[in-house]
Amino acid sequence: MSTGSHRYVFGLAGTVVLAAVLLTACNGAPVTSTPAAHGAAVGHSTAAAPDGTASAQGEKPPLRGLIDMGIQTPYQTGQPFPITDPSTLDPYAGAFSGIVVNESWSQLEPEEGVEQWGPLDQSLAAVSAWNAVHPSAPLGVKLRIFAGRSAPAWVTSRSGTVDLTVHKARDQVTVGRWWTPAFESAWHAFQLALATRYDADPLVRQVSVSSCSSSTGEPFVVSGARISQTNLKAAGWTPQAQEQCLSGALSDYSAWKHTPVTFAFNPLPTGQGPDATFMDQLMGDCAGSASRGGPQCIVGNNDLSPNIASAKYSGPAVAWIQHLQTGANPPVVYFQTDGARLECPTIATGLTYHARSIELWPPNGNYPGFSTQSATTLAQWNRALIAGRSVTC
Repeated sequence: MSTGSHRYVFGLAGTVVLAAVLLTACNGAPVTSTPAAHGAAVGHSTAAAPDGTASAQGEKPPLRGLIDMGIQTPYQTGQPFPITDPSTLDPYAGAFSGIVVNESWSQLEPEEGVEQWGPLDQSLAAVSAWNAVHPSAPLGVKLRIFAGRSAPAWVTSRSGTVDLTVHKARDQVTVGRWWTPAFESAWHAFQLALATRYDADPLVRQVSVSSCSSSTGEPFVVSGARISQTNLKAAGWTPQAQEQCLSGALSDYSAWKHTPVTFAFNPLPTGQGPDATFMDQLMGDCAGSASRGGPQCIVGNNDLSPNIASAKYSGPAVAWIQHLQTGANPPVVYFQTDGARLECPTIATGLTYHARSIELWPPNGNYPGFSTQSATTLAQWNRALIAGRSVTC
């Protein structure tokens, strides 16, 4: 199946304005960003970008280094995300280059076309304030807006719903039928509104692709539980429908003209095992997206571990990431750790597969996350990612 960009719409943000604010930011002076639409300035300020300057076209450079991926619990429990609290990184200033600001679609667009940007603006303001206190170690923001089970009720009432079993069959969730035209068109329109407001904000450095996601934020992950597959089939889902949905994912983000997007890849699950053919095609489309007028697309995977090459689903993904590095225009690469205890071999493996940024799980309850490592060690890994050099474990 072709993965061509058949739904591209072109962005609305002003390149000249963005280039000016980015050049100011990259020269080290605080800036105040005014979104291209909605009229009011959000008022975020940021210091120099830690990994280079904007291109002549005003494109923001991809984040390099370690990224705090934020707490995922609200999405998993169906709750609103709280305001991002970067103060948890106070002991780690200089050890991270970025932080993920998580939001749910239902928080930001509870009614069709009626956006409530307050929660996101407050989170961005919190990061901006942190940067003002730590001007020598500013954080860039990666946005991750969850769709799937976080779709607003007005969307699911049109698309219909389906019940999925997740978390090793421990929990059941009800999600909108993400592959249907009703769901896809609403998500596409929301992304246009989101980009119109935040694409010109120099604090927002990357955006995570969530199109076609269901029980997680990853586009290729579909529950393989038997009851889930039965329910999906009854609801009209097929692997071909998932491919069709994924084929339009990049066009959903086409209004992000200056902010790179990150795309998590895995083979699609089938009754006969992982099928990497479609994944390989779409990853190639991601790598070449900017050359075709689409968003700057960063390829990646969310299961980084020292054993990733032999993993059933992640192995084929990193194999194709490695293959694309041999081409004339190798893509930028990111990873997210698989949630296992954070150790040096995990970071070393990411660097082996050309990672420029790696998202780390933060401490959460009884799970220690990146707190198992000292700030000194984390800072060393952060510098290695920024420089693109290996680490010795």
